[in-house]
Amino acid sequence: MKSKIYALLSGEFAPSHFIRIGENHNINLYVGKDEQGRVSFDFRGRFKVSRTKSSEVISVTHLKCDDEIFLRFSLDNPALLEYFCIFCEDLIMSTQIISDDEAAYQTLRLRYFSWKQLFKPNHGNLTENEIMGLIGEILFLRDEMIPSKGLEAALDSWTGPEKTHKDFSFENDWYEVKAINFGKESVHISSIEQLDGTNEGYLIVYSLERMSPSFNGIRLNVLVKELISVITSIHHKDLFLAKLGLYGFDFSPENDNFVYDLKSVVPYKVTEIGFPRVTRDLLPESIIKVQYDILLSEIETFKVS
Repeated sequence: MKSKIYALLSGEFAPSHFIRIGENHNINLYVGKDEQGRVSFDFRGRFKVSRTKSSEVISVTHLKCDDEIFLRFSLDNPALLEYFCIFCEDLIMSTQIISDDEAAYQTLRLRYFSWKQLFKPNHGNLTENEIMGLIGEILFLRDEMIPSKGLEAALDSWTGPEKTHKDFSFENDWYEVKAINFGKESVHISSIEQLDGTNEGYLIVYSLERMSPSFNGIRLNVLVKELISVITSIHHKDLFLAKLGLYGFDFSPENDNFVYDLKSVVPYKVTEIGFPRVTRDLLPESIIKVQYDILLSEIETFKVS
């Protein structure tokens, strides 16, 4: 679903033409196109200018006009318009109860700094395996952890981006999320610790089929955008953005070349006895790293609803 700002900015705008937006009449926010024809967001007011560095995708400028100063964010890559519009909506939301220009200016700068890392496209920085893995973790976060644990607890429990041994851990439970290609008969365990632990946990396997870019399926950028759009708290949004940054995620258009159809989600209970896994106490101290594959047909009895 496209945002309201997207519907607005994807229309016809002449260069240097802007219209006012937002319901807060105490501060002046505008969207339109700058003199170069780039889609832009303006804050206009009286404030003390602070140095704000542009990103590779968003140009930041300060313009003096009569007795006002413009803080302007301009999009340099038109392919990222949809995601830039989500950024603009966040800027509007973050200032909806602010009446002071100086406070609004500093708030907008802070929001830009939080988003900046997502607008540094590295032309396909993530591998396909990393894209699939991140899709699996975000789907599990969105569909399982947030509904059952609440937003804050779910985000706190998501430690996969921090390179911990488990993707999610909450109270006495832990969850290891794996995304595999549809039809694959095994799942790869990349370290001893992924399925090891003093408590029983869960292995969650997402089966994804790679489709053509024209297919209306799961795209990582869209998945991220949709989750950002429903998080209303700035604190929670910043936490989510920070975790994405740890993964090395950005809104690179190359991510959209990877489109998937979700074929199945299968959870398995990793029990202390019976479940086939390698644990630290089974190995001599001289072995420090083990990777192995588990045949899915052999763990059918460990499926849970």
